[in-house]
Amino acid sequence: MRLMITGRHVAVTPALREYVETRMERLDRYGLKLGTLQILLSLEKFHHVAEVVGVVQGRRLQAKTSTEEMYASIDEVVDKLGAQLRKLKERRANHKFGDQPRVRALVRRVPSPDHSEVEVVHPTLEAMSVEDAVGALNAAQLSVLMFVNAVSGNVQVLQRLPNGKVSLIDPARERARASHGRA
Repeated sequence: MRLMITGRHVAVTPALREYVETRMERLDRYGLKLGTLQILLSLEKFHHVAEVVGVVQGRRLQAKTSTEEMYASIDEVVDKLGAQLRKLKERRANHKFGDQPRVRALVRRVPSPDHSEVEVVHPTLEAMSVEDAVGALNAAQLSVLMFVNAVSGNVQVLQRLPNGKVSLIDPARERARASHGRA
């Protein structure tokens, strides 16, 4: 995590800088990759204001608080950021499976009675994010992986193209386009 501390009508002393850095280190415990956080400390009449702006995993975080003491303002703004990071981490957690280890898709092969040259496969679909699905596709060296998107709940397919790139196929989105006449 990189901190950019700025003071507006306040001198950022080494003691104040060290206090901010030690308080912000507490945010590392959430296990999210924190980039650059901009911290603005200012004095407006008799109110000491602390404001933090940053981006974490593509989401913008912002917290601002005002008290009669600068150190109290810093404490409150860190608590607000901690609450935002906790919410972000909870949203990313997969609560459906709990602490049980995930089981990758099991394939049951059943021969088709109509077409002897066509093999019917009934995969067990697993709920995962697109990033997890790409990781599973790469780890298992598969060419196609079907999964349930944990965010949208739609069945999606990842396909490895001959050039090495990965293509995401979303049949639900295509059905929606076709039903609205945009096919």
